[in-house]
Amino acid sequence: MDLRNREKNPHASALDVDWARIDTVLFDMDGTLLDLHFDNRFWRELIPREYIRCQPDDPECARRRLEDEMQRVRGKLEWYCVDHWTRFTGLDILGLKRELAHHIALKPHADQVLDALQRAGRGRVLVTNAHPQVYAFKHRLTRIGDRLDTIVSAHDLDCAKEEPAFWERLQRVAPYDPERTLLVDDNLLALASAATAGITELRGIRYPDERGEPVRSDDFLLLESLANLLPGLPGASDTAGDPAAT
Repeated sequence: MDLRNREKNPHASALDVDWARIDTVLFDMDGTLLDLHFDNRFWRELIPREYIRCQPDDPECARRRLEDEMQRVRGKLEWYCVDHWTRFTGLDILGLKRELAHHIALKPHADQVLDALQRAGRGRVLVTNAHPQVYAFKHRLTRIGDRLDTIVSAHDLDCAKEEPAFWERLQRVAPYDPERTLLVDDNLLALASAATAGITELRGIRYPDERGEPVRSDDFLLLESLANLLPGLPGASDTAGDPAAT
């Protein structure tokens, strides 16, 4: 069942962006431009299964040990670090990602939005917590970087997006005017830290995982799909803003 048919956004009109006031769009990668289904399958199913299989102790003890470590580093740079999880689990993290590579996909309308932004002369910056090796892996499969002007990994700045300092450090490598910048990110904690840093236009994602449950937030407007960005965007076709258009 398509969850979109069961839930209407009461703030749909508020989702529209005043594009005359936007020079730069910052995009997250996983859950925003790419479907989070791959990552959910990887971290919730494949990694626990493989970690428990390789541990000599009781499976339940191994499961708790992994869950405790995930809880400890959640929201920190370590959570997103291939090297950290390789050391902790003893697993070939990148090798295991290749087993699920067929689940890596662009979100619906991602290509339309990015191409329209290019035609409109807006800056397109990827701001991702993903490790550079993970970005490179996903780029090879999706060519996502070909539609972006600048790629910034939190690992390059030694600071996760959940920390307000990230946005200050971002200015050093991809300068932006916080009052003329839109951030689109499925991570609500990242949106909150960006707001603290002065970014005024913020949009979340209601369906980071195209097959998963909807996200809810009382603090941020959530896009039903990336097509919500197309109305009023110079360079977008007349039909591109219609989520039903194909």
